[in-house]
Amino acid sequence: MKYTVKFEEGTLDNFLDAIAYYEKISNNLSDRFKNEFWAKIDTIKERPLHYQIRYKGIRVPHTKIFPFGIHFIVDGTTIRVLKILHHKQYYK
Repeated sequence: MKYTVKFEEGTLDNFLDAIAYYEKISNNLSDRFKNEFWAKIDTIKERPLHYQIRYKGIRVPHTKIFPFGIHFIVDGTTIRVLKILHHKQYYK
């Protein structure tokens, strides 16, 4: 089955904040974060049901190197990304 990804309003703000943070440290680090994030999104698109439901139908895969979780739900053939959170943040 082919899935499409839809980012909810404000979701990419967390992603852009993380990029800005890592750019302050190193451009290379920022690029590594972007690459890892988009690789994880591609993996989610391929097999979204592979990830366990954590709460209220929300699945939360994590990036390998960087401490972020991608909170999403599967709605038919659409993957709705609700939040991109650092592990120290809480979903509100």
